[in-house]
Amino acid sequence: MTDPNRLLTGEFMAINGIIFLTFCNIAVFFSFQQYLAGLGIDDHWAGTLIALFSLTGLLLRPIISPFLNPANAKKWVGVGTICVVVSLLTYNLVESIGGLALVRILHGAAYVLLATAVVSKFVGCIPTGRSGQAFGVMAVITLLPYAVAPPALGPLSAHAGGFVRLLDWSAALMALSLIALGWLDRGNSRSPETQATSLRWQEIVANLKDRRVLVLLFLPLVLWTTFSPVFFFMQSFGERIGVPNPGWFFTCSTVTEMTVRLAAGHLLDRYDKAKSLAASLAWLVLGHVVIASVKSAEALFAMGFFLGIGWGVAMPLVSGLMFDISLPRHRALNTNLSTQMSQAGLFFGPILGGTLIFQWGFAALYYACALLLVIGLAAVMLGRLNVQERS
Repeated sequence: MTDPNRLLTGEFMAINGIIFLTFCNIAVFFSFQQYLAGLGIDDHWAGTLIALFSLTGLLLRPIISPFLNPANAKKWVGVGTICVVVSLLTYNLVESIGGLALVRILHGAAYVLLATAVVSKFVGCIPTGRSGQAFGVMAVITLLPYAVAPPALGPLSAHAGGFVRLLDWSAALMALSLIALGWLDRGNSRSPETQATSLRWQEIVANLKDRRVLVLLFLPLVLWTTFSPVFFFMQSFGERIGVPNPGWFFTCSTVTEMTVRLAAGHLLDRYDKAKSLAASLAWLVLGHVVIASVKSAEALFAMGFFLGIGWGVAMPLVSGLMFDISLPRHRALNTNLSTQMSQAGLFFGPILGGTLIFQWGFAALYYACALLLVIGLAAVMLGRLNVQERS
């Protein structure tokens, strides 16, 4: 008989395999801006074409999330995978701004359908008391492509015969997800309540009236709004202070995040998650204050390790807490809404960061991030994120 508390089941591994292939597909687009420049598309339109993908997800995810749950997710994972494969192949057919805009919208819609279905299935695989470890594993899986793909994209693209040929390879890789579908639904859901029909509007409203749910939707917005400008403007910041290859900052932080989540993942469930989350946010506040005064490559890379610890603990804890405080019937919805807020942070962070840098410089950006994290810390301390409040 299968241990009901076992995390690493065949279904769990298959879902994470699909997640890995999905994020490999996204990581390929690190060189998309260069491809657009090669087509003669200026940076203004390139930025718009890049953003259309995320904007489509922001609009669609809240609409489709209430209708997806662990019971029906397998079918939509399959449909989403096929749509992603087709959308990748359509990049071969267009080079105009209008055509690329349409393809980006279709690709964004296909991706958000797949990602929402995968998350809905994922929450049905998590045993009670293992949410921190489960989301820690998921976080490592999503980071791996970003650690490996960017430096390899140049040689791979040249070998494939160009960016769109590389997307053809990515489509073939993505199609492997259809094989992984065979491992889904091989066992019962961890909780009968997760095998639910579509949520009624009254249930959604009642769920969103829970103070803790609102706090845990606010926190991914805070975390990703503060993370994304650090990511997108690190190259400029490093050049400003004379660091020859600032990208090593994220090599340091990414390796640290993965190490923390792999080595200490089981500890995230052993201690009080709310207190651990508060401590990690305070750690990130300190890191953002210090990085504003960094002047050397050694100090910058050291801050990569420092902030990597904070990000490595805080991000899976937010997801784990959301899982723990949610009714089983609401877990898929709330996890997808949390992802929605992360995407919003990725959308708003660079806009706000660019404005702050233009007006007052990088120090203002990092201090503003620290202030926003202080607000997030206050929300955790005042939100009373105790799991026992709901039964």
